[in-house]
Amino acid sequence: MNARTAVLSHQATLVGDILLTGLQGQSRDDYRFALNCTYLAKQQADSTYNSETQPGRWIDYYADVLWSHGWNRDQPPVEYVQPQFSGSVKQAWMRVATHLLAPEQVAGVESGLATLEQRVELLEKTKGISGKAFDLKIVPVSYNAAGDMELVVTHVRFIKSSLNTRYLFWDVSQAMNQLDIRARRVLISRRVLEARRAGVEKALQNLSFNFADYEL
Repeated sequence: MNARTAVLSHQATLVGDILLTGLQGQSRDDYRFALNCTYLAKQQADSTYNSETQPGRWIDYYADVLWSHGWNRDQPPVEYVQPQFSGSVKQAWMRVATHLLAPEQVAGVESGLATLEQRVELLEKTKGISGKAFDLKIVPVSYNAAGDMELVVTHVRFIKSSLNTRYLFWDVSQAMNQLDIRARRVLISRRVLEARRAGVEKALQNLSFNFADYEL
């Protein structure tokens, strides 16, 4: 079985503090393309903006980097900013995600996050597990009816109390904390993906990264 026909068996991949979800059943070739683009976009966005203090600029720049590699970023961003947040982070995220994701994609995110919470050694690699700021990016990967690959880049920033935790605050009700959720949908057609595949591989050559990826 070659790379184009081989399919993935794992649900999600953690790339630094970015959780790619909805991967099971996708071709390994397409997964590698999405993963490579994630590496390039994360490195450049992180080196330009701090996602904890400039989340809006970070996600826009991330989308700009993807655009430079052939992704269409024309759809407007979605934002949810609640300075005095009280309630479930999960429910707030779902209200935002409902406008961008199909139910099975939402379920894939929940599955990926549940697996991540069980892997404490990986959870601790994400930002803000201890301290006041929690910072995680969630990126469901899917295909639309036309066969285009889609990424929904979602950034969750949660300013909590000084309580330290090993959990994501996903299902825990919180009070008097700020919650920011931002999302951008980008897509790339099959024709452009195939045309850009080699260029993305070349762009990774001779680069070093201060983060890695872990299959979940």
